[in-house]
Amino acid sequence: MRLSKRIYALADKVIDGDSVADIGTDHGYVPMLLVKHGRSPHVIMSDISEDSLAKARETFEACRLDDKVLESDFRVGDGLQTIGPGEVDELIIAGLGGHTIKNILADDEAKSKSFSRLILQPRKHSGTLRYYLYTHGWDIESENLAEEGKFACEIITAIPAALEKRENPYPEDDIRWKYPEDIVNADPELALNRIRWKLGSLEEQEANLNSGTGHGTIFEKIRNDHEYLIKLEEKALNALKTF
Repeated sequence: MRLSKRIYALADKVIDGDSVADIGTDHGYVPMLLVKHGRSPHVIMSDISEDSLAKARETFEACRLDDKVLESDFRVGDGLQTIGPGEVDELIIAGLGGHTIKNILADDEAKSKSFSRLILQPRKHSGTLRYYLYTHGWDIESENLAEEGKFACEIITAIPAALEKRENPYPEDDIRWKYPEDIVNADPELALNRIRWKLGSLEEQEANLNSGTGHGTIFEKIRNDHEYLIKLEEKALNALKTF
């Protein structure tokens, strides 16, 4: 069974000895690795339908690990509905959009806060997710990047913050939520690729706007974003020299 670097990176973020619930588990690859290597004493796999959850059952059977889990560890349901408050130490929500992950956490904030750590991997809209975490009582503990095909996937680990509520340092649509400075330290090479892709996208947007008029505010945002990313690109290049 060949697994992606993303799957291994997600499993690596779990603290040894912690119990885990994987929401939207799909094939159950991350829980399988945690059980196979004795990293977690208890894993719960949850997905939206029995058909979806069947893939996780098949994974455990194929790896001859089905005797290491209970039938009650496979749960059908939406979001956190299948997990009791504080039932596990860590919560994994991976492979969904940032808006969806945010909505899952926001649907029952008290339950979300009953877990000691979140391991989140948004497919898109990571800025929206970071903004939500910061403004709803979570500290981002670490930022990681992991390859999966041609993509560099973001993995955000969060823990409950000392302050329940705090004022946001910049607006939700600020590029620093999507491209935080810490992302450079995660993997300078992958970060550099992401930064340069976004720079190209901004340059294309600006070129398209040049053919019209009345886009002053948009131009200003594009240029501010471009200036920030140029500085971040330089930081990534410097980090590569010592990486």
